[in-house]
Amino acid sequence: MNNNELILVKVKNNRSLGKLGEITVFLTPKIKIYLDKEKSKTGETLFTLFTRGMAMRGFKHLVEKIRENDSKCNIVFTDGNTEKSNNQIFINYEDYKKSASDRFFPFYREVGLDAASYFLNQHFPQSYVYNGKAVSESDIKTVDKNFSQIIDRVPKKGKNKKVLIDQASKIITELSTQKKLLKQEIQDLETLRKNSNIFFFKSRIEELKVRLTKKYHETRGKNSWQRWIYDNNWLFGINYQQPIEKQKINIPGSMPDFSFPTIDGFLDILEIKLPTMDIITPDHSHVGCFSWSSDTNKAIGQVVNYLTNIELYQLHIKDEIKRVYGLDLYLIKPRAIILIGNKNNWTSEQHKALRNLNYSLHGIEVLSYTDLINRGLEIIENYNKKYESTTRVSV
Repeated sequence: MNNNELILVKVKNNRSLGKLGEITVFLTPKIKIYLDKEKSKTGETLFTLFTRGMAMRGFKHLVEKIRENDSKCNIVFTDGNTEKSNNQIFINYEDYKKSASDRFFPFYREVGLDAASYFLNQHFPQSYVYNGKAVSESDIKTVDKNFSQIIDRVPKKGKNKKVLIDQASKIITELSTQKKLLKQEIQDLETLRKNSNIFFFKSRIEELKVRLTKKYHETRGKNSWQRWIYDNNWLFGINYQQPIEKQKINIPGSMPDFSFPTIDGFLDILEIKLPTMDIITPDHSHVGCFSWSSDTNKAIGQVVNYLTNIELYQLHIKDEIKRVYGLDLYLIKPRAIILIGNKNNWTSEQHKALRNLNYSLHGIEVLSYTDLINRGLEIIENYNKKYESTTRVSV
């Protein structure tokens, strides 16, 4: 900025400025307009207060610190960057006002000088040394960047050098000890987290085993199978996100109560039936042959209806899911899982029969509660392996 555009202001207040007497500073036109426009609680403009050194906290101390460093330096309050140019130092008015206000305490003079030193040091670390008592993160970074200069400024007396060396040695020793302790604490916390997660997984599987010995409604009530499966959908693996509830979206036609968005952005559905229902039944007219039970057949019919409806109204359902859940999903060729029955005391022929019958379906898988338990156990085993592998690498 051209110096001719700067506005000279004489600040005078014997009571607040003390030995500094009259102070000459400069304002940029925008700051002058701002000070003329803004008014204090007493109705005076900020410019009027500025001429008395009262428009901001720490004004006197800022000037005092700059004068100590360079008595001939012109001080310019600006709305631009805080910077130094030849014999001028530009101070961003709002930045310094905020910095001084944030750091002002009842001990007016001491903290005022501290605020000024702190502000100037942040912008001109080579010219202004900050000797404040509090050490912030920014102070640490400043020391790190200017370490050699700081060491050069340490008094050259042998006593101080010895103290510096002793302190540095002590700090290095303490840091080494703290690093070892921190590493051990991190490992302990990681072990605790791992054990906590495994405990949670195992407790849910044990709960599922106990539930299978009792009777619960399929869909009605807070203890229903539908609610329990919804709350423990992790048993189906990491491929699924949080389920979508039918009651929260407005869709035409039939839909299952819960749908499962996949990690890769598609949609699968889950039909939950009771664990007491038969999955397959032997075909007595053909030795060794099995067919779907009546309950499974009905479930397959329901699911086919759901899948047809989803494809028919896929654009509307996609928009509703986006509106309510914020998910942008593809509703192309949705897949379905039917959870029904269990495989307790099954023969190898029954296992093979279910495999073959599942293979005959397209986009539908019939899963038993026994399979769900096994999937949960597999998740725990994989979690253990992953944790052990990570621990070996980190050590």
